[in-house]
Amino acid sequence: MDVLAASVGSVGVWYRKEKTYAAKTPKLLVKVDGAPTRAMLDIGAEVNVITRAAADELGLPVRTDLLLALKAVSRDTQVFDGACEDVEIDIGGVVNYQTLLVLNKSEHTLILRAPFFYDA
Repeated sequence: MDVLAASVGSVGVWYRKEKTYAAKTPKLLVKVDGAPTRAMLDIGAEVNVITRAAADELGLPVRTDLLLALKAVSRDTQVFDGACEDVEIDIGGVVNYQTLLVLNKSEHTLILRAPFFYDA
């Protein structure tokens, strides 16, 4: 139920009496081609993303003959460096092969998208 908290002229400030909850985005240890790596599981993402530094550190071959870009909700655009194809991802013993798009910089080393959950 919404309740009017304050009113100034024709502008009112409303708040909800019901409690709302938020949770942190899950982050866990996964294996990428057998190497342990921290990953963020993002149910809103449509692609799997790995940083260039992490791809190089894991020895993943990066296919660079692709032209791919990411347009975020904030309207920012980033160009991917390439893609790592058929990468083995192991989450708790459930193994799946995914394509990881490579970004030069990202806040998270590895982001796994929602469809990974369905494929696993």
